[in-house]
Amino acid sequence: MHLRIGTRRSPLAMAQTNHVMGLIKARFPQAEFTLCQIATIADKDRKSEFHQFGMVGVFAIEHEQQLVNREVDFVVHSLKDLPTTLHDGLTLASVPPREDPRDGLCGTTLEALPQGARVGTGSLRRRAQILSLRPDVTVVPIRGNVGPRLAKIDGEDGLDAVILAHAGLKRLGLDGASSEVLDPMTFPYAVGQGALGLEARAEDDAVIAVLKAIECPQARAEVEAERAMMHALGAGCSLPVGACAEWREGDLTLHAQVTSIDGAERVVAAESGAPGQAAQIGIAAAEALKQRGGATILETSFRGYYPSFKSL
Repeated sequence: MHLRIGTRRSPLAMAQTNHVMGLIKARFPQAEFTLCQIATIADKDRKSEFHQFGMVGVFAIEHEQQLVNREVDFVVHSLKDLPTTLHDGLTLASVPPREDPRDGLCGTTLEALPQGARVGTGSLRRRAQILSLRPDVTVVPIRGNVGPRLAKIDGEDGLDAVILAHAGLKRLGLDGASSEVLDPMTFPYAVGQGALGLEARAEDDAVIAVLKAIECPQARAEVEAERAMMHALGAGCSLPVGACAEWREGDLTLHAQVTSIDGAERVVAAESGAPGQAAQIGIAAAEALKQRGGATILETSFRGYYPSFKSL
């Protein structure tokens, strides 16, 4: 069995791909791999903020084309970067066990963050959420791989802290860099954060069978609920929609939040159900957010960031 894998070239992407290869090898010792690395549009442009690309899937478009062109058999995505609508003929074949999805505050704790601190993040969601908790801070947009972002703390940029996905830090062996792992009930994480998505051609039954063998049903249910919520909101992965999946006696509860870009407004919702109803849970959470003012917050707060943003 030989599998061609599409992946980005960053240290984190390679760590995630090596992890997936290890999971497959454990189930299929005869498996062999070829890595097909590619630079996405967001990899090539390290200066623009994510919302300035004016599109969704800035880390996925080229990979999906690799699949369509039959250059690879499957692609390893950070699932938070994969649009909720896939290219025709492609499918989210597998979601392996999820890493810790929470955000990490690096450099100091939330309580110790000084008045007027400069906090770095490239995410509109993190920007909105930190301003909601600490309206006194100045948010500084940053891009780049994990190492260079961490180096901005107390560096030339004069940042007091940066906010990063704790999962990425753990996968790189840098989890000690998180001074505080933020409570997802007050600082909900991005849809799909901490999860990997293995995308393949829907017709490739043999490849899908291999990928399904390393899937985690709990992780699949969580991300199905989160992605259904995001899709029903009509929001791309860069918009400040936060989620937190919680399990109670076998049932899944999805906590969801929409925050205005200045942090002044936020609405929350929570919906529960059996894991087999994951998509319905997500859709119900989206409807609750809309009814509580989430649609208005998204439309009025982000028109300037996304001129093509459609009304909900």
